Amino acid sequence: MNVEEKRIDPQPAVVIRTKARADAMGPAMAELLPAVFAFVQASAAEPAGPPFTRYLSMGGEEWEFECGMTVTEPVAGEGRVEATELPGGAVATMVHVGPYETLGQSWDALGAWVVELGKAGGGAPWELYLTDPGEVPNPAEWRTELVMPLGSQG
Repeated sequence: MNVEEKRIDPQPAVVIRTKARADAMGPAMAELLPAVFAFVQASAAEPAGPPFTRYLSMGGEEWEFECGMTVTEPVAGEGRVEATELPGGAVATMVHVGPYETLGQSWDALGAWVVELGKAGGGAPWELYLTDPGEVPNPAEWRTELVMPLGSQG
């Protein structure tokens, strides 16, 4: 596991927020991420990075999350697309290689690293999808960056 601790700048983004049961999140993301991308293509802004999913509340019956994309400049949302920003600050990151079904193991490892070093979670974590499954069909080769905001030292 190769975890990196770094500081990042806030980034303007557009998202579609939703809630879903854990077993329905994949299909929801498969619908929302292309919708966000289409919105960005039709806007004056350019994509500034890969698509992402940010987890606002996890566990329980339903998870609340937002699927989005960072953009080069802030744009106004429209309809179900909202303007927002990915927060800046201290984060712990690592790259998961493999299918989405095994992401939970990498999240657990990243969380253990944060606890072991006496760091505190500092907000909603997110995933950056570095690989497009349409271009790389083998799930064993998919790369997903996990980003966990850090709070103050514990």
